[in-house]
Amino acid sequence: MIPNPPIEVPTEICKLAFDFAADPIFVLDIAGNFIVVNQAACDHTGYSREELLQMHPGDIDDPESRALIPERFAQIKKERQATFEAVHIHRSGRHIPVEMHIRLIEHEGKSYALNICRDISERKLKEIEYQTIVQTTTDGFWIASARDARFLDANEAYCRMVGYSRDELLSMHIFDVEAIESLEETAAHIRMVMESKHALFETQHRHKNGSLIPIEASVSYSEVRGGVFFVFVRDISARKHNEDELALAASVFNASSASILITDADNRIVSVNPAFTTTTGYEAHEVIGRMPNILSSGKQSKAFYHDMWQSLKRDQHWHGELWNRRKDGQLYAEQLTVNVIANKDGSVHRHVAIFSDITEKKHAEDLMWRQANYDTVTNLPNRRLFLDRLDQEIRKCRRATLFLALLFIDLDHFKEINDTYGHDVGDQLLIEAARRLNACVRSSDTVARLGGDEFTVILAELTETDKVEMVADNILDILEQPFHINEVSMQISGSIGIALYPNDASDASELITKADNAMYAAKRRGRNCCCFYSCNPGN
Repeated sequence: MIPNPPIEVPTEICKLAFDFAADPIFVLDIAGNFIVVNQAACDHTGYSREELLQMHPGDIDDPESRALIPERFAQIKKERQATFEAVHIHRSGRHIPVEMHIRLIEHEGKSYALNICRDISERKLKEIEYQTIVQTTTDGFWIASARDARFLDANEAYCRMVGYSRDELLSMHIFDVEAIESLEETAAHIRMVMESKHALFETQHRHKNGSLIPIEASVSYSEVRGGVFFVFVRDISARKHNEDELALAASVFNASSASILITDADNRIVSVNPAFTTTTGYEAHEVIGRMPNILSSGKQSKAFYHDMWQSLKRDQHWHGELWNRRKDGQLYAEQLTVNVIANKDGSVHRHVAIFSDITEKKHAEDLMWRQANYDTVTNLPNRRLFLDRLDQEIRKCRRATLFLALLFIDLDHFKEINDTYGHDVGDQLLIEAARRLNACVRSSDTVARLGGDEFTVILAELTETDKVEMVADNILDILEQPFHINEVSMQISGSIGIALYPNDASDASELITKADNAMYAAKRRGRNCCCFYSCNPGN
């Protein structure tokens, strides 16, 4: 058969093919200067054609690639073609990994280097992902050639398992670590895996120190690169020990003082321990197959449970406190930890919830908090909580550009009543005075007792200050009404000092000082009256 004569492609078509090629193409003279570039090269580097023709390869390479240019040009001149990897730097500063296919060509008696580049950013990313996965897995992993059983790669977990470094393993073969099979058996095993494409089996590998390691190997075969095995290896020397541990875990499960509840992937209860019954009052047969929400107290919002499940999905773990309800209806607080046990494919196998009854602890904490923040006689906020509330309310008013009034109230003649009738009667009077003060203000306002016969009122988030005096007058009126305690009628009055935010002060400390000064001014005026600091700035 006579071959067809070669078709001569018109120069215009060659130029079009060059200019419209998807890959960047650079033509360099033998001295390493760019002499022709296509549009893809301009797009790739961010430079115009004119700019590139004034540049050299080193101008678009990162430092590491730039240092290799002389060596690579020498190789091209010697071998006339080569493939290299490099990193180009885009005009914007972005680094672009590339694979360069370079061929030496002759034209009109001159030598030129034709460099066709390909962006391999995605491939590099996949290589990084592969290395991350392989190196972070707790199982041993290695790749071996099906042709000669030589190790091609191994992760750190497998290196630690057998005691060899990665470099040592890459000079070895499967049969160098195989401790049970002979060379012939290993060869037969390799052929079997190549036919079945996958195998899961147990064997033993020999450690560098000579000891034997029972392993479970999961092998997959691929025909890439002339045929390779991808092998995940797990040390199973502790399997018997783990069986003993499982028996021990069962004992702990049943003997644990912490309540344990296990649910399936659909969150239906599959097992509970005896402590669960002790805490909740439910026997195992009453809850198995049901959802844990049978314990729900209703005290947590839907948002609370939504956040819990989001955390479990994201972190496979959740820890916190919540209130649940026992079988008899009694509420109890629990400290709960939930862990997700996943299947090999990552899907949920079990949820394991471990919780302890912390009801008494919560009651004790609440009591301690109340003791630290509330007056034991009147049950009003004490000085500590008052200062915290005042700071918060000032911040809110500052953000919203609103007013706040601080009233300092001293009970006139209280000391005489306390001395005449005793502290028990005095305490009863303070309790009644606190009740009357609360009746004069809004639920959003704060009435506090600083100690002795001193009270404060925070009138917060006011749009105007005109009604502050009206509130103070109401307080004066109600305190002036007779107090009937132990069949004895007694009468007191109040002296009130008022400071306004931000008119009189811009922070809590200064506001307190000025309200206190105003209160003493009211006492000097004869008591049973109120005095604004702004009216008596010289106090």
